[in-house]
Amino acid sequence: MFNRLGKVAMIAAAFGILLGVTPAVARDLSVAQAWSRATPKGAKVAGGYLTIENRGTEPDRLLSASSTAATKVEIHQVSTQDGIMTMRPLDVGLTIPPEAMVTLAPGAHHIMFIGLAAPFEEGQRIPVSLNFERAGRIDTDFEVGPVGAKGPRLQIASTEPSASAASPAKLASADEPFFTHICGTRVMADVTVTPGRSGPVEIVVKLEDGDEKPLTVDALSVTLANPDKGIAPVTGKAERVGAYTWRVRMTAGSSGKWSLSLGIDMKTDDRIDVAAPILIE
Repeated sequence: MFNRLGKVAMIAAAFGILLGVTPAVARDLSVAQAWSRATPKGAKVAGGYLTIENRGTEPDRLLSASSTAATKVEIHQVSTQDGIMTMRPLDVGLTIPPEAMVTLAPGAHHIMFIGLAAPFEEGQRIPVSLNFERAGRIDTDFEVGPVGAKGPRLQIASTEPSASAASPAKLASADEPFFTHICGTRVMADVTVTPGRSGPVEIVVKLEDGDEKPLTVDALSVTLANPDKGIAPVTGKAERVGAYTWRVRMTAGSSGKWSLSLGIDMKTDDRIDVAAPILIE
């Protein structure tokens, strides 16, 4: 009997590994549907998303995370103020209420990989250690999907009677903003493109220095390009709408993956250029 049950367990485990959706569990916590997006060559940051279920009667807290794929891994929150999305590390961690499920998703709370050892490639699995206040360490793998992915590749609900089905990450509506974070050695930028569909768009850029402090610069230009669709680069001069916030209205004439570049004039004879891919529906 023992051998038979052991074989069944081994087969089930192997099947789960092949599907890439085996949840990591420790005590009352279950971690599943961990995923990320492929990053362009030279990228230094990437986002990570997952679902955490707390089946216990006491709250827990995600305190920190680490990975061999990045110099630093932070837990971030995204908030909106005066129509501008901003991103900040959660220094006190993320609370997981009892008998509840928390989903980290694009445009909301998420994991941020900083100082990538190498760009994330589609199909790759990124090892991550999650450190919880009560449950301790949980090791899991983040599956890398394509640039612009909206959710994990596979959505499979738990078959355990005591667990509620893990809800898939909400797919963004085309009318919702597209948000991305660009990280350079001297400049970081929170970029919001509204709406996230083809046509006229408003691009809002909030600038920070390498220590995540507000950064005031002399001028900012934004360039959109889509070489896959044969669309030549178009540059717009942004207007200052705050001490470190800029806005420009442009047109993304086609859906698909675009390149968004920022030309940042720090002062005379000091210009910084950074870029990131964005997805237009």
